[in-house]
Amino acid sequence: MLQNKLNDLTVMCDTNAQQLSKAGYASFDDLWDLPQDFVEPANIRRNGWSGVSTLQVADSQGKEETFYLKRQENQSRYSLRYLTGALTFRYEADALTMAQQRNWPSVEMVAYGFRVQAETGASQGLLLTRALTLPTLADYEDKISDWSLYLPQLRRVGEQLLAMHMTGWQHGALFPVHIFIELSSGDICLIDFERARKRLSPQWAAYADWVQFIRRSDWLPDEALNAIVQSHQLKMPRMLDRLRKRFPKRIF
Repeated sequence: MLQNKLNDLTVMCDTNAQQLSKAGYASFDDLWDLPQDFVEPANIRRNGWSGVSTLQVADSQGKEETFYLKRQENQSRYSLRYLTGALTFRYEADALTMAQQRNWPSVEMVAYGFRVQAETGASQGLLLTRALTLPTLADYEDKISDWSLYLPQLRRVGEQLLAMHMTGWQHGALFPVHIFIELSSGDICLIDFERARKRLSPQWAAYADWVQFIRRSDWLPDEALNAIVQSHQLKMPRMLDRLRKRFPKRIF
């Protein structure tokens, strides 16, 4: 993966670097200083804030593309990886970089940047990702009456999640609203990797994610849920046994 450095802004490939530069977004400041027209109220916590806005940028053919710009200030957490603390967006950028290297089912990160603001000492970070046009799994809650028609696609969803879990990584926020799905094929893209982390084993990574998912999927029929987790049975039978004990009425 070829990365480009543009004045404190790391761009993931030459094509995107040229596209951003042509549109006038050649530095961290160019993106940071854009109006804070957030798609939802800013998240104010941990003595800082974060927000997400949309950005339209023309491609080489002049066609407008939509991106999501995430900006964050002074919202950090500590870990063995960052003993002195790091912005939660730094964790997300690390995970998305790995996702693109290992072909996890993730949203495409186009650019990122982190700095300490010279005048105030504030930790600032931004992520730019390509917008997804797919619906989320949660969008189908009231739209599908017979999930048995989609069991092969749901098994495909599980296979993609297994590929991520086998590396020992937990998504950390595996909610239906964070799973964008092409229902005709079962291909997915995941967003919101802020809480992604490496666990002691693939089984622990998978178990933690599935507990989160099942708790937020009470609307999903048992048959559909079991189709999604089925792919983990061969590689992680003991993990599935734990899930059955935790959710005896849900997991077969």
